Amino acid sequence: MTEEVVLLNPDELGYIDRGKMKWLGMMLSDHTEALKQMKAEDQQVDIPPKEEMTIEDISTILYEAYVTKSPVSIQANVLKDGQYYPDVECLVMGYLGEKIILQLKDGRIKRVNIELIRHIKLYNVLKWHNKRTESE
Repeated sequence: MTEEVVLLNPDELGYIDRGKMKWLGMMLSDHTEALKQMKAEDQQVDIPPKEEMTIEDISTILYEAYVTKSPVSIQANVLKDGQYYPDVECLVMGYLGEKIILQLKDGRIKRVNIELIRHIKLYNVLKWHNKRTESE
């Protein structure tokens, strides 16, 4: 007398594995927690105020950046919870009335009143294009 061994796998019984779908809930909560931690770390960075420049000095650098198509780094004269915002790296595209038209690194276009600029300096073109410089 021989015994017959029958092997059944879950697929033959109608079980459908959801694969990665069952892990999305766990991954989403981990990702959300990581984003909260990153935001908290960003808010803890103490950004020192830079020297406040005159409108004439700011205008001179804006003009030079526009003519040479050089990127600039701008610190806004705006506080949030007693802290300055990080510097904005952008290109000067022109002006419209009393507003300066800036193109941010991600391609967005912003119009900014010149009086909201605290400090401005020409930015290293190689850093702007994520190229290596000799000092790195």
